[in-house]
Amino acid sequence: MLRTRAAAVLAVLLPLAVPAAARAGDPIMPLSEVQAGMHCTGSSVIQGTTITDFDVDVLGVLDGPDPQILVRVSGPAVDTTGIAEGFSGSPVRCTGADGVARTIGAIAQGTGDYGNKVVLVTPIEAMLGEPVDPPASARPMPARLARSVRPLATPMSFGGVTGPVAAALRAAAAKTGRALYAAPAAPRVAFGVQELVPGASVAVGLASGDVSAGAIGTVTYVDGDAVWAFGHPLDGAGRRSLLLQDAYVYTVIDNPLDTDQSTSYKLAAPGHDLGTLTDDAPDAVVGRLGALPDRFPMHITATDLDGGRVLHENLQIADETGVGQPTGSSSLTQVGPVALAQAAYDALRGSPARQSGSMCVRITLRESRRPLRFCNTYVGGSPSAAGAPMVADLATATGQIDAYNFGVLHITGVSVDLKLRRALHQAYLLSATAPSHVRRGRDVRVRVVAQHVRGARFARTIRVHVPAGLSTGEHVLTLTGTPADGGGPSGSQDLTSTFEVTLGDTGSGSGSGDAGPRTVAELARAVAATGREDGVTASFRDPGDSSGDTATEEVEVLRDPQLRYSGSARLRILVRG
Repeated sequence: MLRTRAAAVLAVLLPLAVPAAARAGDPIMPLSEVQAGMHCTGSSVIQGTTITDFDVDVLGVLDGPDPQILVRVSGPAVDTTGIAEGFSGSPVRCTGADGVARTIGAIAQGTGDYGNKVVLVTPIEAMLGEPVDPPASARPMPARLARSVRPLATPMSFGGVTGPVAAALRAAAAKTGRALYAAPAAPRVAFGVQELVPGASVAVGLASGDVSAGAIGTVTYVDGDAVWAFGHPLDGAGRRSLLLQDAYVYTVIDNPLDTDQSTSYKLAAPGHDLGTLTDDAPDAVVGRLGALPDRFPMHITATDLDGGRVLHENLQIADETGVGQPTGSSSLTQVGPVALAQAAYDALRGSPARQSGSMCVRITLRESRRPLRFCNTYVGGSPSAAGAPMVADLATATGQIDAYNFGVLHITGVSVDLKLRRALHQAYLLSATAPSHVRRGRDVRVRVVAQHVRGARFARTIRVHVPAGLSTGEHVLTLTGTPADGGGPSGSQDLTSTFEVTLGDTGSGSGSGDAGPRTVAELARAVAATGREDGVTASFRDPGDSSGDTATEEVEVLRDPQLRYSGSARLRILVRG
């Protein structure tokens, strides 16, 4: 029998406030009293914020080091889709001998059956054994145990992500095996602040704002301001400091096969910030309502240079610096590139193949008076890769901060200034001429002929310095431009490849044989080096040297922020003493 009830709306003026009357924990049933044949009730959100009940029949109790309860679900709420990703944590209540409905645990693992109806429940005693405030010495879940656990995937949902950015997330999910989904932003009018009660949707958030990101599951148990959910770990990383949020479910997407590449899932978006997720433990994720975790702002300004439209994107990024970045990858590295790609797509209202632009990134640190920063110009694009080279550069810079080994760095803010236009501001070098005789240590005037992409030819004169140590005799002067930035499906900087790196195996850490920068000043130089030389360089080599063994160091001789020169031009000159 289907029983439905509306999830209560938290009656407070401030979304971050805790309800005045704290909720007492529901009665629980110890595993020793759970028996095969019990007819029970499960609860979860199927659409919107309404908690819906469904039938659960206990098939048996599986003994072992980590006992579990095998159940079969049924009823209109689950007959079509079965238990989907996002149901993790759905509480199961059974009536005891005293006639009182008691929580026996949370739906947490699938069995791979066709239809997704037979699942495993994590006993409530195991979940409540996970502390709300783990000690600072708490260690992550052992790798051996993490590999043996096969929980229902907890989908990482990105709210406010559309178009090729959403497509790239789906492609990255297929390649990494991680459940990544793009959803519209939660509807602000229809979606008020929700009270986190058993059966309500919950998100463990990396970021909130215009682009949100959070792992979607279900609340299992609430006692006062303490909340237990999922029935399995998120990353198994132990002590955490992430956002505890409500969530809005658009619908459940059905796939009865439950394969690694395709399964049923809740299409949902993270919602309001309600507290802090403090423990990512083997049998549950645990948090506390009220105070929010440390956060810092990320602001993206994206300007459409063709139409003059300016778009502002604001996020609050959860900062886990205080708990030692337990997964090795920061929330900024995971969410920032996605938000930037969406801003680029929104600014141009699409992703044209021919686009040009610039980006400046500024990251402020508590430990440095000077911000980390870099600027680059970009030429090229792809309909399937919104701002891909820019996204790759941001990911590179934030990854360098994550990998810093010689101190704890606290980011206080990130700002990105993005300017884009729908055109290739690019020209190809065609030829170059200069006096036939030049002197060492002097400058020579070189006339360069180039042609705009799909445009007219033009000429300009540049100065090239002849090295004082260059040998006399005949040499080849080579002018080399900068190619367009790769961003298509075959490019090295397509969105999917970047998302694979930033959203892939977050538990792998950042350790490597290279110690990296040893001071903040060295880190600042490394981040600044993300800014590439994109002008024309000159070098000299001996005639007939095709491998460049005799070539001098390339020196930049032309840089135009409004035009990218690509290709190359060569000319022979005679060097005199």
